[in-house]
Amino acid sequence: MNKRWSVLVLWSLTAASGVASAHVAMNTDPELPVVQPAPVAPTPVPAPVTFAAPAPVVQQLPTEAADVVTDEAADELADLDKTEVECVAKVVVHEAGNQPHKGQLAVAQVIRARMKSGRFAKSACGVVKQRGQFFNVDAYNPPRDNGRWSTAVDIAKRTLSGKGEDVAPGALFFHSAGASFPKRTRVAQIADHTFYR
Repeated sequence: MNKRWSVLVLWSLTAASGVASAHVAMNTDPELPVVQPAPVAPTPVPAPVTFAAPAPVVQQLPTEAADVVTDEAADELADLDKTEVECVAKVVVHEAGNQPHKGQLAVAQVIRARMKSGRFAKSACGVVKQRGQFFNVDAYNPPRDNGRWSTAVDIAKRTLSGKGEDVAPGALFFHSAGASFPKRTRVAQIADHTFYR
């Protein structure tokens, strides 16, 4: 008796795993033992890879230490007399609008120091309008639609609220750097201005 056998190999592709597997079918003589193929262990399907979206980048503009404002401080700034704020802002723009932030702050702080000194008026407008000290703030109307004015108003509000570090402590006077004030104590030189007690 002839022993004949045939082998049929079927290939299939499992869609879920992407792994090919072979199935063997044997047709043999009854006298031959039937050999079963070893079972193929399923290939584990890896979990899909997900990437977390990057955290949004928030650009923080550099600020001076005096520029940090809490909600409570913001309410305090809102309660200031607008006329007083405007008087100080006009002086900041007129006298120091071309100076760095620290120089503008120092000019505003001179007004505050005068208000506290007892030698000048007790209000910002009183100090600014005192005869022979500054300029005619009532006649001065700087443009108000630019960053320079906004910065001056912000400085005025903070200064009148007593916020921020004193950049020229105790200064009651200032002038351009080329001039001199020999009878006064020099406190600071900030950009184009010298500050005195």
